[in-house]
Amino acid sequence: MGPIFSRAYIVVDRDNAMSRGRAMVQARRSLEAGRPVIIFPEGSISKKPGEQLEEFKEGAFQLAIAAGVPLVPITMTLNHRFMPDVEGLRVRYSPLQIILHEPLSTTSLTSADAPALKQRVADIIASAFRPEAAGIPERSTWRQPKSPGATTSAKTSATSAENSSELALPNS
Repeated sequence: MGPIFSRAYIVVDRDNAMSRGRAMVQARRSLEAGRPVIIFPEGSISKKPGEQLEEFKEGAFQLAIAAGVPLVPITMTLNHRFMPDVEGLRVRYSPLQIILHEPLSTTSLTSADAPALKQRVADIIASAFRPEAAGIPERSTWRQPKSPGATTSAKTSATSAENSSELALPNS
């Protein structure tokens, strides 16, 4: 891992308790320094992506409560279609959608509140799932030659004030 990436990314071996502990210490230090931290509390991609979340690990919630920082649930409804968890690295052409939900305060919460907070975040994230996006997609055909005269177009749409927390990113 290069010097730039290693400063922005906290490496964790999910199967190693020592590594998980070190990662939590690094994350706490980042929060104390005023830097945001993104944690994927499932720890891996779901067996039923876009349909069901895996059990969330509690560490992220304990960390947010201990540090007194808000949690911002993020739903990535189409990520599994862009980069499915299949053998080998396979990136597929797919639009991406990232929804930033309202921040949840951890002020006045204690470690005993972590399970309820964990469930609340899971419910919020799952509420934005799109039924039509469930499952692993077929292999991409975007690299196949286009028929003569075929054109592509890019759509750009302005986000209304009501949907300012939703960001849809088309791949290009």
